[in-house]
Amino acid sequence: MLEMTKYKDIDIAQETCYVGENETRVFVYNVDGLLVDTGPESRAEVYTNWFKTQAIRQVALTHNHEDHSGNAAWVRENLNVPVYLHPGSLSYAKENGAYPEYRHVMWGDRHPFDALPMPEWIETEKYKFQTLDTPGHAIYHNCFYEPNEGWLFTGDLYLGTHMLVCFFEENMRQTVDTIERLMKLEFDTIFCAHAGVIENGKVRLGKKLNNLKQLQGQVLEMRAKGMTDREIDAELGFEMDITSISGGEWSSYNIMRTI
Repeated sequence: MLEMTKYKDIDIAQETCYVGENETRVFVYNVDGLLVDTGPESRAEVYTNWFKTQAIRQVALTHNHEDHSGNAAWVRENLNVPVYLHPGSLSYAKENGAYPEYRHVMWGDRHPFDALPMPEWIETEKYKFQTLDTPGHAIYHNCFYEPNEGWLFTGDLYLGTHMLVCFFEENMRQTVDTIERLMKLEFDTIFCAHAGVIENGKVRLGKKLNNLKQLQGQVLEMRAKGMTDREIDAELGFEMDITSISGGEWSSYNIMRTI
């Protein structure tokens, strides 16, 4: 069931998706008419009903993964508003999403849609967001920064301070570099696509960075001793249900091999 909350004048819709016993929360934000992400198609009915109650004037997608862009085709067909996406993902958006069955079960389909290249700044009546190129979770990923409010909309960059597994497309070295850049900005509140609103967000993101750099140091030391990434993962990694369910798309090994 869709949960609707507010943070200041930001309307927030939250839904939970499942595959087996694994569940993931998905947050979609409407900031003064700017919709940040569209949620997964597997929950299209509840999200699109919510969209109809919102004064949506433009859409910014943090990235093209189906849990973020799953309802973008519906938005384009029904709301007649611009949908912005990283320029590197525009051609992929024009194709049907192709991915393993477990992702279809959890997220549904991702139908083709036309998007516009992400501008450097996105303005609403009240706010002005700087779009930031933030690779790591995906090659083409954007965060949105409102400097006057100290807000940072992070898509799948934050998620939490301690990572147990990561997606096969992720590159943890890029994630470290990206977070180091973001830590130079002045912000306090993070709006995460899966963890929700995070107060004291810069401290929390910094904690994630410190954890990753500590792990990176351990991995580099173990590689220097001749250990393979598989051997390192066996010692430092975690066994989780999602690894077997996903056929290895989500695993701690993906962290070790890219950090």
